[in-house]
Amino acid sequence: MAHVVETTTKQPPPLPGAKVPLSQAMAVALPAAEEPEDLRDTIREWFQDFGYWYLTSALVHMILFLALGVIFMLIPRPAGPKNNAPTFDAAEDVNAAAQADLSKKVEVGEPDPEPSVLTTDVLLVPPAGQSAKYYDDKDTFQEESVGRSGNATDNLLGGLNGMSLKGVDGVGGNGGVGASKGDSPEGTSAFDMRGHGRRKGIDGSGNTKIADRAVTSALNWLARHQLPKGNWSLQHESMCKDGVCSGSGSVRADAAATALGMLPFLAAGQTHKSAGPYKTVLSKAVGWLVRQQKPSGDLSGNADQPMYSHGLATIAMCEVYGMSKDEYVRGSAVKAIRFIEQAQNQATGGWRYYPGDTGDTSAVGWQVMALKSALMAHLPVNTMVLENARRFLKSCSKGEHNGLFAYLPFQDPTPATTAIGLLCMQYMGMGREDPAMVEGRQYLMSNLPSTAADGRNTYYFYYATLVMHNFMDRDWDTWNRNMRRLLVATQEREGCATGSWDPEKPVVDTWGGHGGRLMTTALSTLTLEVYYRYMPLFGVSSPGEQLTSAKAGGEKAANGH
Repeated sequence: MAHVVETTTKQPPPLPGAKVPLSQAMAVALPAAEEPEDLRDTIREWFQDFGYWYLTSALVHMILFLALGVIFMLIPRPAGPKNNAPTFDAAEDVNAAAQADLSKKVEVGEPDPEPSVLTTDVLLVPPAGQSAKYYDDKDTFQEESVGRSGNATDNLLGGLNGMSLKGVDGVGGNGGVGASKGDSPEGTSAFDMRGHGRRKGIDGSGNTKIADRAVTSALNWLARHQLPKGNWSLQHESMCKDGVCSGSGSVRADAAATALGMLPFLAAGQTHKSAGPYKTVLSKAVGWLVRQQKPSGDLSGNADQPMYSHGLATIAMCEVYGMSKDEYVRGSAVKAIRFIEQAQNQATGGWRYYPGDTGDTSAVGWQVMALKSALMAHLPVNTMVLENARRFLKSCSKGEHNGLFAYLPFQDPTPATTAIGLLCMQYMGMGREDPAMVEGRQYLMSNLPSTAADGRNTYYFYYATLVMHNFMDRDWDTWNRNMRRLLVATQEREGCATGSWDPEKPVVDTWGGHGGRLMTTALSTLTLEVYYRYMPLFGVSSPGEQLTSAKAGGEKAANGH
């Protein structure tokens, strides 16, 4: 019987990374071990034949990875501001006990029977540098409560570039929760007036302790309804704890909602850098806005009407920078301003829903306020953009002296759009005695704040209050009494809604269905913060001054209208 000798040809090892049949791989990786006593010899032979291939492959790959690591480390990176790393997501230096307890509501309390709770000392000792006395317990205007003495009649800011307010002292110097203050150098920013002991109760321009308490409770509600990521939503119900606050908004615009949530805290002197009870709230909100900003500078997120949201968010970012001088925020604010400038319609000078739209007065108002906030924070603004905006507003002006304003050029004027137009024109240098300004003011005074079935419009109250506060005269006194009483009396006092304003009660707000409880609450709070948020643009009238519109407004108020 012949002896058959089986011979096999040894296959070279596969190259590193090459695909080989499973059977071949198993044959190579798992040599047969029919004879256990020869296992060690077999393994030794396998390593002698194939081991160096695998060792060489591993060594080559290790050298390549090391080389790539060295190259990556040598690539230069842009350096950020030294010793100024962003602290948006966490405020490590904030003592938890020093932050507001968001598990507790701040009770509003019942309104005082009298419209004022001012102390005798405040009434008899005017604030420093003022000579007028302030009586705020009368139903109608009295000469002593006209405001601080003065006789200037023109816009003290001198037009477009005057919006920066550099070196101008604030009015009264009161404002801020817990007397916290922004970090900008004293006397160099129009925001310096915020955060100076607002709890003293009055600043001489119509504020009262009961109004301050309403603001404090509103800030508490806003903080309790901030979402975990740092933003706010017009659909606020997910953050309700003690029952559900009704009045959800129909518009999806988280960037606008976040700006509306931030602005009342900023008006009260809080920032993400100041040591106040809402530092963490602001830190999270600023971080959310910065993170969702697009490379173009657009802050609107996925809003249905992006220019509205972007304008509001830009106001917030400019105020944050103006008060904190945070260089990281500055970069975001500058990009946002550039986006507004580039989005303007060059033919009409307006803004509307989307970049390049022809324009409407409401959208223009938010963009002009954003540009004004940038100038207040000493950020660069192309003043030709403001001149173009003036051109658009003139196309919407109506009335005998063009002092009334419509939403669109071919429509009729309304109180709300007139207030927006007047405020923009004030910011652009129109004087208090300009016939258009006098005409517009008379129109506002004939539409005092009201909760009548067709009269509640928080959007209008907000803009018109800013306009009237700039005059600081009898008209302001009459307007302020009506506005302050209405807002304090209608603020919620029960459950999770404590501190907020219901967009449906006591009557439906004109825009409450769109912006919901959050927008209504934010604008109402900002309206009650007007006393220390901005400095009046005009000189305060003297006690003996009696303007026609003031007389008409006073008589109307006295008759109960």
